Amino acid sequence: MRKLKCFLMALALLVVIFAITDVIFPVDLSRYRDISVSILDKNQKPLHIFHTRDEKWRMPTATHDVNSLYLETLILREDRYFKKHVGVNPVALLRALGQRIRYGRVISGGSTITMQTARLLEPRPRTIRSKLIECFRALQLEWHFSKAEILNIYMTLAPLGGNVEGVNAAAWAYFKKSPQQLTPAEVALLVAMVQSPTRLHPIHFPERALKARLHILTLMQKEGLITANEAALAANAPLPVTVKQPKEIPHLAWRLKNLHPTQPVLVTSVDMPLQKQVEQLLQNYAGLLPSGANAAILILDHIHNKPLVYVASRNYLDADNSGFVDYICASRSPGSTLKPFIYGLAFDMGILQPTSLVLDDRQRFGAYMPRNFDKDIHGVVPVSEALSLSLNIPVVALLNEIGVVRFIGILKEAGIEPKFPHSIEGPSLATALGGLGLSLEQLVSLYAVLARQGEVKPFSYIEATPSIPTHQMLSKRAAMQITDILTEDNVSPFLAEDLEKISLKTGTSFGHRDALAIAYDSQYVVGIWIGMPDGSRMGSVTGRSLAVPLTHKIFQLLPKQRMSHKTHVASPELQLKPVSASANHRAALHKERPQLLFPVNDTVVELEKDKVHFKPIPLVVSGGKRPYTWMVDDEPIEVSCWQQKRFWTPEKPGYYTISVVDANGQSERANIEVR
Repeated sequence: MRKLKCFLMALALLVVIFAITDVIFPVDLSRYRDISVSILDKNQKPLHIFHTRDEKWRMPTATHDVNSLYLETLILREDRYFKKHVGVNPVALLRALGQRIRYGRVISGGSTITMQTARLLEPRPRTIRSKLIECFRALQLEWHFSKAEILNIYMTLAPLGGNVEGVNAAAWAYFKKSPQQLTPAEVALLVAMVQSPTRLHPIHFPERALKARLHILTLMQKEGLITANEAALAANAPLPVTVKQPKEIPHLAWRLKNLHPTQPVLVTSVDMPLQKQVEQLLQNYAGLLPSGANAAILILDHIHNKPLVYVASRNYLDADNSGFVDYICASRSPGSTLKPFIYGLAFDMGILQPTSLVLDDRQRFGAYMPRNFDKDIHGVVPVSEALSLSLNIPVVALLNEIGVVRFIGILKEAGIEPKFPHSIEGPSLATALGGLGLSLEQLVSLYAVLARQGEVKPFSYIEATPSIPTHQMLSKRAAMQITDILTEDNVSPFLAEDLEKISLKTGTSFGHRDALAIAYDSQYVVGIWIGMPDGSRMGSVTGRSLAVPLTHKIFQLLPKQRMSHKTHVASPELQLKPVSASANHRAALHKERPQLLFPVNDTVVELEKDKVHFKPIPLVVSGGKRPYTWMVDDEPIEVSCWQQKRFWTPEKPGYYTISVVDANGQSERANIEVR
C-alpha cells in the first residue's frame, strides 16, 4: 500500500512538472498555420496555389479530405498502434534501439505518427537529444489534440518531394485530383514517399519509387486492404511524369489574395472549363488584333449574379505587352457605352420615349461642340435610331437637359465610381461620349442592370457570399425599352439559328484608343475591351469592327438552354403602342423594304480609271432597317453597315449582282454590267 502511495505521488509530481513545462514551452504550430492560399473554382478544384512564407506548396489536409484507404495504409505502415498509445510507444522505441545496437544502423524507426508530427512542426537534426524533445512534444500533442487533429497536422506537413508538403498538395501536384480520389497505386506511392521524399521521388528516381510502391502494395494486400488483382493492377500503373501546382487566372488570384489576406481557401465562381475555352478563343483571335494590342474579357451569369470567366489580359507573362496588368480593373474611356443609360434615365424622367423624334444637327454647348462619329448629321430621327446609330449630338443634348451631376450621382448610387482626368475639375457633357474613366468590370456591372430589368445587384467573385440589398437604377419599363432597342439593331446574321438574340452596345474611345463591346442575353453579360497598354492609338478600328465578332464567337460557347430568338418579351402592360405620328413614322421605317437607289437593276455602269485602278462606284440604299449587309455575287463585302451609302471597287469589268440585306432580313438586289 505504501509503495502504491509513493508511486501515485511520484506520478502526480511528474504530471505537475509536465504541466508546468508545457506552459513554459508550448507547442509551436507556426509551420502548420503557414499554409498556401488556395484559389478554387466553383467545383472546388484548385485554380491557383500560392507558396507559403517558406516557399512550400502546403495545402491544409484533414481526415475527411482523404479516402479511407490512404488513412488505413498510412497508419498500418507508420504506426499501427497510433490509436492506442499516448504519443510515445515504449516497445517500438526499445525495439528500434536494440536493432541499432545490434546492426549498427537504423533498421526500423521507433517514432510514432505523433512523434513524426512533432518533428514536422519543429525540424531538428537526428540526434538523441532531438529524439527526447520529440517524445516530450508528442506527449504535449496528445495532451492538447485529438487523434484526428494530430493526423490533420501530420497530413498537412508531411514532405512529399521537392517543395510539396501534405497529402492534398501532393495529390493535385502529382495526380491532378483530390486525395479523396486516390487509387491504390497512388496511395501506395504517397505513403512510401514519406520515408524518404527525395530519394524516392517518382520523377527523379522512378526505379526506387516503383520498388518502394510495390513494397507498400504488398503490405496492403497482406493486411487485406486490397485484393491480389488490385495489387497487380496497381503495380503496373504508370508513375507521374510531372509535378506542377495550378497557376491559373493569376490576375484574379492575386486580387482575391490581397482582398482576403486572412482566408487560406477562397472558392470562386469561375467556371474553369469555360475559362479555358475563352482563353483559347482569344489566342486564336489575336492575329486579328492590332499589333501590340491587349484584350480583356469578363463574363457574368446575371441570373445567379456570379462571374464565370475572368481573362484580364492575353498573357500574364508577356512583359513586352504589359500582360501583368489587370485590364478588367483598369480605368479606361468607355466610349459610347454609357449612352443607353442616359436614354433610360430620360425615359424614366418622361423627357423622351423610344418613339420620340430627336434632332441630330450641329449644336454648341458653351465651348463644347460635339460631332458624330461619322462626321455627318442625320436630321430628325427616332430615339431608337439615334441610340442604334450611336449618334453623339442628340445624347449630349439629352445629358445637358438631364444634368451631368444627376447622371453621375445615379451611377454612384449603383456603386460605380467613375474617374475623371486630372485636367478636368469635374464631370462634363463629354461624359456622354466617354469623357471619364470606367473599368470593364464596372461596365459589365452596369449592363447587368439592363439585363435584370433595371435592378442593381453588386456581384462578388467568391462563390458563397451573403445576399446584398438591391435597388432599381432604372424602372423595368425603361430597362426593357433600352434592351429592345439594343436587341433589334445589333443582331449578327452569322449567329447560329438556335441561339437567342443578344442586346449589344459598342464603344470606341477618342482617337481609337479603346474598342469595347458589352452584350447580354437572358442569362449572360459579356464585356470585351481591346486597346493598347500605353493608351496609344490603334488606327481606324472600332468597337464594332474589332470586338463584336469576338463577342458573337463567345456567345456561341456559352452553356445554356437554347431559346427562341425573342429574348425579352414585355408583359402586356409594358407593350409599346404607337401614341403619335412619330411612332407611325418609326413603324413605317422598319416595315419598309430596303430600296437600291444605285445601282439600278438591269443597267450598265461605266467605270472610270485612276491611273491603273478603277475608281469606286457608290452603293446607295434607302428604307429598311439598319444596319445593312452589302453583298456582291452573294459574298458579303460589309456586315453591319450603318450608313446608307458606301463605295465598292470592282476588280474588273463584267456582270455583277449587288445585294443589300437589312436588319429584318429583307433584301433588294440589282443585276448590273460594269464596263
